[in-house]
Amino acid sequence: MKKFALMVCVIMLFSMAACTDNNGNVENGNNVPDGVTGQDDIVDNNNGDLKDNNKDNNMNNNKDNNAAGNNGTNKTLTGTAQGYGGEVTVTVEVNGNDIVSVKAVGDSETEGVGSNAIDQLPARIEEADSTNVDGVSGATMTSNAIKEAVNKALEGNK
Repeated sequence: MKKFALMVCVIMLFSMAACTDNNGNVENGNNVPDGVTGQDDIVDNNNGDLKDNNKDNNMNNNKDNNAAGNNGTNKTLTGTAQGYGGEVTVTVEVNGNDIVSVKAVGDSETEGVGSNAIDQLPARIEEADSTNVDGVSGATMTSNAIKEAVNKALEGNK
């Protein structure tokens, strides 16, 4: 019985060694770095680097935006949409086609659920420079309302 337990331990040791990269780090089995959840994040399996498809697109869009004339003057726009608990209002600050800041208010949204979208989603939109971002889990209606309100606000920038 001791020999059997020893053989199992040796096999497990070799199995664990096979699951590590060359630096001794344990791989998670799906070649996606821990913490990556966005569908736009992919891993280049040739070298294991994380790539963000939106980042490349946004960089190209920003080149176009600069060509379109970001003149250093910020413009403040507002939009509203229906959330889960009531109306959601956003204030979007833009410079040309660049989204500089987004602030959302939805006082009637559920605390701890919709309020999470109110708190988190504006930063995602700013970072992506687009409303093409993942919503907040559990707060789909509020997330969609924020994106819709931002899109309505941006229509005033055309």
